[in-house]
Amino acid sequence: MSVQDPHDAERGWCVDMDELRTAVAAVETRASSSSDLPPLAPEAHEAATAALRLLRHRPRSHHELRERLLGKDHAPDAVDEALDRVRVWGLLDDADFASEWVRGRRRRRGRSRGALERELREKGVAEVHIAGAVADIDESDDREQATELVRARLTRRPAASGPGADLQGERRRLVAFLARRGYPTGLAMTVVDAELAAHVSS
Repeated sequence: MSVQDPHDAERGWCVDMDELRTAVAAVETRASSSSDLPPLAPEAHEAATAALRLLRHRPRSHHELRERLLGKDHAPDAVDEALDRVRVWGLLDDADFASEWVRGRRRRRGRSRGALERELREKGVAEVHIAGAVADIDESDDREQATELVRARLTRRPAASGPGADLQGERRRLVAFLARRGYPTGLAMTVVDAELAAHVSS
């Protein structure tokens, strides 16, 4: 299932929560079995119900969802059966999850490609899905994104110029600002120096 846009609990990620909740509700209102799906075992049914409750809040990776269910003391076999069914229902797709994560975090938080890769690894997403999600982001894209972030930050404050201007302090703050979003130090310094020079001369 593809989801995109309003805010989720993970700062800066965006999903269409109405679409997500509608999809979950559609699953909850139908039987757990159909002509082509056997009934879930009672323990797996409980785990699947818990999974749907979690998915009402935001999409999750397979690893995230599995860890949350195991943390709620559902048996591993029941969890695996439940997650297989959730996947069949179209609510669990790590490739789609990774793509939406990258799109939202890039747009809302300005994360670098490297930072996005690390975040997805922390969520247990397979490398093949991570690679697919960030395939369209290269170094020039990161440079452009970093430039936009610094430019936007500088336009919100008066130009720093004259003998009393703390240009080095501003430089440190901007480089640290980019570093928190995962940009390499070399790229961050290059972008900050160029944008500070343009800002001061404007």
